[in-house]
Formats: sequence, C-alpha cells, structure tokens
Amino acid sequence: MKAIIRTALTLPALLLLTIAAASAQESVQVKDATGSCVIANITPEKAKETALFNAKIEALRMAGIPEQLLSEITQAGEMFTEASVSNVGGDVTNYKVTSEDIEVMQQGKAKVMVYKVVINATVVKYDKKADPTFQLQVDGIKSAYKEKELLSFTVTPHQNGYLRIFLFEEDGSGEQIYPDGTREPDMIFTQDGTIKFPLDGYYVLSKSDRTKAKEINSLLFLFFKDDIRFAESHITRQAVDSWKAKIPLDRRTQVFREFAIER
Repeated sequence: MKAIIRTALTLPALLLLTIAAASAQESVQVKDATGSCVIANITPEKAKETALFNAKIEALRMAGIPEQLLSEITQAGEMFTEASVSNVGGDVTNYKVTSEDIEVMQQGKAKVMVYKVVINATVVKYDKKADPTFQLQVDGIKSAYKEKELLSFTVTPHQNGYLRIFLFEEDGSGEQIYPDGTREPDMIFTQDGTIKFPLDGYYVLSKSDRTKAKEINSLLFLFFKDDIRFAESHITRQAVDSWKAKIPLDRRTQVFREFAIER
C-alpha cells in the first residue's frame, strides 16, 4: 500500500478476531446476478466497481429483498455507496465474479462502452433492523488531495463503541489504518467525544501508480457495539465487506468516504 504512509508504521502479521454473538439470519444462494456501468467520464476501474455494486443490488433483489427498498438505493445515484447496502435488510456476505467484459452498446444514436459483471453470491437476510441511534460522524475529509498532502479527519460517535478504519485503493487492495496494532492501541470510543486522526504521527498521501494523473481511494469506517476484530492478514475490499456483512445489523454502523489523489 502506498496511498497512506505513517511514520514508524509496522502492520501486525495478524489481527485478533472476536466474534459477536450472531443472531439467526437466513442465507440465500444467488446465481448469475448481473450489473453494468457505462464508461463515461470515469476510469475503467471505477466502472468495474459500479458494475459490481449493481450486480450486488441485483443479487439482493433475486434473494427477495423488498423491491421498494432497492428502488430507494438505485434512485440515490452517485450519492449512494456500496457501504450502505446492508441498510436495506440484507447484504452480500460472499461472491464470485463469473464473468466480466467491456461491451459496445447502442444508446440512442451513439455507441457507448459498458462494463458488465456477472456474479454468484451468498446473501444474508437480517432478522433485525439497524439501530438508528448508533451513529458515527466523520468530518474533515476532502474530495481531492495533492500527492504528498497530509490527510486528517475527526470522528464523533453518538454512542460508546469500537472503531475500525480501512483504506482501499482502486484495485480493491487495502490496509487497516486503525487500530494499527502498534502505536495506536485499540480502545473504546465514548459517546459524543470528538477524536482527531491520526492519533500519532501523520498520514501522507501518495499514488500507487505515479504514471496516473489521479487515483481514487476510499476509507471505510466501521463502528461496533462489540469488540470485533478483523482476522485476515490479506486485506481486500471483498474480504472486509464479507466479514462486515456477517455482523448483525443492529450491532454496527458504517461511514464510507471516497477521495482522489492528484498530481
């Protein structure tokens, strides 16, 4: 990972895992859920991410998630992020891309390039709703940064809880930046207390591919009522999403932020 560099940062080889007591939740296997995205004013990587997101929405529909809830998601357009899928009462806990391709399609009088993704997925249907009082506020993240610029932000929980912060790059690779297991120990965050990050040292932003004029990175803030820890040594967007989706909806909340790193 080159998107964030911390002073004296040494990532642990393995993060401990504590599993919250899981409530009874129904799982449904879905095959051939399809999503697509027109490649227009976005990178192919971003088009693939959006097509994959749309395939997950289709998987939720095929698993029986109420159509009204799904229509509210799709109508939100660019304001909606993948991290919000679980708020509809279900989520994709695991998936496999069985097909992906870029197709040329006719749209009116013009031809457009469309990224198409097909997945097989496992969908969990939650038996409890999200707790509307269990919220996390994140402030201070800009939409774009210059390379080598410092990143900082604040978090304000509205109940006591445990925070996990993950950084992801365009290709889905990632790292857990809090807690990092060394200089920033895990702790319980108290209600309405505003904390500035990083707690120690600093975050310096740098593109992984210096030949690109711009890269899109994302931060996923997971806030839990229980001390739940990610255990896998290889951190990817898919792995974290699958892990998060298995945690009961009423025991967590999340905030998702994207930002660009530019020359």
